Amino acid sequence: MNYFQICARCATRIDVGPRPQQWCPVCRGVLLSPVPVGQVPTGVRRNFRWVASSPVRARRTRVVRAPSPTPRYDTMPTWGLPVVGRATVEPTESAGDRLAGRVTSMVSVAFFLFVAAALAEFARYAVLLVSRDSLIPAAVLALSDAAVWCLSFLSVGVGLVAAVASVAWLVRARRSAYADRGEVDPRRPRTLFAGSLIPLVNLVAPGVFLTELARVSSQRWSLERVLPWWWTAWIVNWLMLAATLAFRVADGIQARANGVLATALTDLVAAGLAALTLVLIRRSDGRTVRGDDRTLTRWTIAPDPVELTR
Repeated sequence: MNYFQICARCATRIDVGPRPQQWCPVCRGVLLSPVPVGQVPTGVRRNFRWVASSPVRARRTRVVRAPSPTPRYDTMPTWGLPVVGRATVEPTESAGDRLAGRVTSMVSVAFFLFVAAALAEFARYAVLLVSRDSLIPAAVLALSDAAVWCLSFLSVGVGLVAAVASVAWLVRARRSAYADRGEVDPRRPRTLFAGSLIPLVNLVAPGVFLTELARVSSQRWSLERVLPWWWTAWIVNWLMLAATLAFRVADGIQARANGVLATALTDLVAAGLAALTLVLIRRSDGRTVRGDDRTLTRWTIAPDPVELTR
């Protein structure tokens, strides 16, 4: 009897004759159970079954070893982690604090420039006096004009920067003084800047701000001695500036000559104000006028010479 078989993989019908086979000659798949030729297969009859088995594992043989000696170093180890301290994040310094840190140098430069500008104005006034009787060489006039204009612009520019730096120092000094008392400065920085830089208002406000600083500062005695002189120089400086502007806008040769003299005196007053400002800053920081650390003088009672001879 002849048989046929169906491939389980490709479903191809294979005539195998009287002897059944196992593998499909087409796809090498598994052939199903043989069916007689002429008979219709009623269902799928598999002549195999899937069996899942775990792979064979080689047994691990436990090897007992003899105890080894305790590990130790023959010499002191020289390796290790680097000794690095913990990185501390330093607070960033604001622009106002950086400007306040340079206030002494700016005020010092402004002082020398105002003195130089005053000397240039006095030299111009001397040239005006001499020109009444004799002619002045053109080179002398050009040199005088150049010195006056250059020193005037430099002194005014540096003076304005020094004024802003002084207000920044005032903000920092008040913040530090109130912080030492466990308090917060009741005035905002914008209030201090506006009161110190706006004309007319700054005739009174800076003195008030400095008086409040002196009351809470540890250097109160030193500040209260300098503060009245500074406030007086501050007001006189503004009055001299107003008088100089009045002479400048007036017509006439004598008015212009008076304007030159008034400008020279104004520069001298501004130089004195810069010097007092520098003294005030140094006193607030507990330093001398030269910037050295202040040392307290200790007075002791000397013994009576008569008692020493006994």
